Amino acid sequence: MGSSKSDLTYTVSMPFLRKGKETLKESEFVLALSIDLNWFTPDQAKIVLAEAEKSGLLKRNGEMVSASFDISGVNIPSGFKPQQGIFEKKTLFERIIERITSGTGMDKRKAIALINKKQEELAKMVVIEVSAILVAIEHGILVDDLIEEEYAALATLSSS
Repeated sequence: MGSSKSDLTYTVSMPFLRKGKETLKESEFVLALSIDLNWFTPDQAKIVLAEAEKSGLLKRNGEMVSASFDISGVNIPSGFKPQQGIFEKKTLFERIIERITSGTGMDKRKAIALINKKQEELAKMVVIEVSAILVAIEHGILVDDLIEEEYAALATLSSS
């Protein structure tokens, strides 16, 4: 299975490479992915844009978007098409692990081991996602958006 991170990188690079620009209007980006390349529906292309922004691949400036990496250094395999799996909603836990692995370079198994260790230290008094968030924070990984998401999930649990 190919790395979804490179999948997203290739997907994000394509509109810029096709247009030969470093900055595109958000609408140009969405149209390139949906109409020009015929890879996604416009709604899916907007999700790709949001995901790319969340994972730090895109920077937004008003309605303009630009890649936060050197596009000229990206070698897109010929015949590349993004996996539709880009849209499978990953669990919060999986997304925290992805942030930890991409932010630290550690492998997934080690990240999970650290999270399990943290879970033991906390005598299992918190849900695993909270332990994962703590491990991410200890490694300097930004997870503020995920903390809010977990808080909202916990708030709905406690009110039921």
